[in-house]
Amino acid sequence: MLPAALGPLFSSIPRERSVDALLEFIVLGSSSSGNASILRVTTPGSRRQILIDAGLSPRMVRGQLALLGFDLAETNEILFTHFDNDHAQSGWARIAMETGLRMRCSTRHVRHALARGYPDVALEPFDPSGAAFELGPLRVHPCENPHDDAGTVAFRIETPAGDLGFATDIGRANEPLLDALRGVDILAIESNYDPEMQEASGRPRVLKDRIMGGKGHLSNGQCVEAVRTIAWPDEPAHVVLLHLSRDCNHPALVRRLWEQELPSLAARLSIAEPRAPIAPIRMRGGARA
Repeated sequence: MLPAALGPLFSSIPRERSVDALLEFIVLGSSSSGNASILRVTTPGSRRQILIDAGLSPRMVRGQLALLGFDLAETNEILFTHFDNDHAQSGWARIAMETGLRMRCSTRHVRHALARGYPDVALEPFDPSGAAFELGPLRVHPCENPHDDAGTVAFRIETPAGDLGFATDIGRANEPLLDALRGVDILAIESNYDPEMQEASGRPRVLKDRIMGGKGHLSNGQCVEAVRTIAWPDEPAHVVLLHLSRDCNHPALVRRLWEQELPSLAARLSIAEPRAPIAPIRMRGGARA
């Protein structure tokens, strides 16, 4: 069934695809206790390695990358969605000062980065409502989303090997976000809570209202409906679900929902774990490597 309403399809000059380019994407961990993912794009003449959010400690990220055969020292920059503690640990300030690691964030989030202790000399702000910007062979399209008072930024990252859509901590999936993520090859999006489990939990009413009130997180059902729209007319080759609540959600519940509602994508689904990396997703020229 087609979505009830479709906004204008995402418009940009497509990034030229190359079978010689390799995209590798791994969620290192995703939950309310910490979020970090790695995107590495290798071409015959270059390599760009980006950490998306830094809510896990530098020691944990370094160790996880080493087990995967990656080196933290190859990381060019951190791309931040926002600066809640589970997405931006303060320990990365020392890494930035010692190594020159660049920190890319929204202009609206600079004061939050400084409050986290990140050095201003390491920050490279971008306009979250402005034009795309380049990171070597990558083109990054930011998209602002409602989340608490400061909001978050989702990203469509175009690479010579395929496109990644990344959206977490979004209070609702609005039309600009859905439009920005249509046609991506890999879609990473949050599926935070089950409404019944949320209501039955012992959490304070104010916290429940914050999470479910349109400026908190996406429920499982809201995630499915967002992906249903994003996936038409071109389904992503892989979907990764982020930020599952450990108290108010369960992977088995999520999988059953996808098998019922989006069976064609259920077989291409990965669910991020709180403290362990998912299996690496690799693509060449838009096809699974």
